[in-house]
Amino acid sequence: MSVSQELRGEVLDQHLDRVADQLTRKYADRSDAREIYDAVYSEASRYREARITQYIPVLVQHAVQERLRRSPITADQPVAG
Repeated sequence: MSVSQELRGEVLDQHLDRVADQLTRKYADRSDAREIYDAVYSEASRYREARITQYIPVLVQHAVQERLRRSPITADQPVAG
């Protein structure tokens, strides 16, 4: 039995949606959901020609998360204290 190295189409989109959902919950104080979803799918588009696709969601998550960590907390969101 071989391990599939393919995440394509709808399956990949489901994984990316989960990544975006997780990041939206974690970084709600820094960006809105639409911006995070756009960032996730924009980052994922960098890998559209990848032969091995199983790692795309984790690569996307790390890249977008790093951008969100560097972004300032928005003024309209309460700061946890």
